[in-house]
Amino acid sequence: MLESVSWYANISMFNPQLPTEIVGEREFYMTKKSKTPYLRDVFLAYLVEDARRTEPDGFPIIEEWMVATEPPKEMIQWDRRRDVTDPERTGMCFYCSDPAFQPILGNPKAYTEKLRRYGLIVGLDPSPYDNMPLVVQKSQIYLNLATTFYYGKQGIKVIPNVRLGSAATLSCLDAYPRHALIAIGTHGFTHRKDNRAVFIEQIKAVVDKLEPSGICVYGPASDELFGYAKSKGIPIHQYDSYTMKENAKDKARRLSEGKTDEGQ
Repeated sequence: MLESVSWYANISMFNPQLPTEIVGEREFYMTKKSKTPYLRDVFLAYLVEDARRTEPDGFPIIEEWMVATEPPKEMIQWDRRRDVTDPERTGMCFYCSDPAFQPILGNPKAYTEKLRRYGLIVGLDPSPYDNMPLVVQKSQIYLNLATTFYYGKQGIKVIPNVRLGSAATLSCLDAYPRHALIAIGTHGFTHRKDNRAVFIEQIKAVVDKLEPSGICVYGPASDELFGYAKSKGIPIHQYDSYTMKENAKDKARRLSEGKTDEGQ
C-alpha cells in the first residue's frame, strides 16, 4: 500500500491534520495525489496566448496598441544594461550576441518586471542567418515575435524588431503593424558589401509592406542603407551602438595623444 502513495516518516507531529498509518512501531504520514495533472509548458505556449496569427506560418501578430508611439531618447543593448543611467528614457534592445539574452528566451516570464523598468523594449533579436535551414530561420523569427507579443501584452511598451533571414522569410512581415515604429539593427551585418546589397533590398520590402511611422536604427544609418526609406519621407532615428561609442572614445583618446588612425 505504501508504495502507491507519497509519504514522509516521523513528521506527523508537525501537521496532525494529515492522515497517518501505523506500520510496526513507525508512524507514516501520507499525502494525496493531485487529481489535476501537472503540465509543464516546455514550448512556452503562454507567450502567444490570445494572439492572432499569420497565415500560413502562424507567426503571432503584434498589435498596434502595444507599440510605443515615440522613439526613446537613448538605446542600450542588453549586455550593457549596467550603463543605463535613466531607465525611463531608455529603450532596451537586444542587438548583441545571442548567448547574452538566451536566459530571457528560456524563461521570458521571469524577466517581465526587470524589463518593465525601462521606457520601452525593442523586440529580442535571435539570429535567423540566411544559411540556416528555413525552418530554423522561421523559428528564430517566431521567438522574436512571440516574446515581443508577450511583453506587449503585459503592458510593456515595445518597438518590434524587424529581423529577416532569406527572402523566404518575408512572409513574417504580416505579423508587424503598419504605420507604426519599427526597429532595425545594422551593426556587424552591413560591413560586407554583398550583405549591404541584401539589406538594402530587405529595407525596400519592409518599407513598402509596413509603411512605418519611423525606423529606430541601432548602428550605422547611412544614406546607402536607408536612402529608400528617406525618399518615402520615413524618419530615421539613429542610435550609436556600443561598439561605435567605444571606437569614438578610442579615436578621441588617440587624437589627444597626438596619434593618427595609422598609429603615427
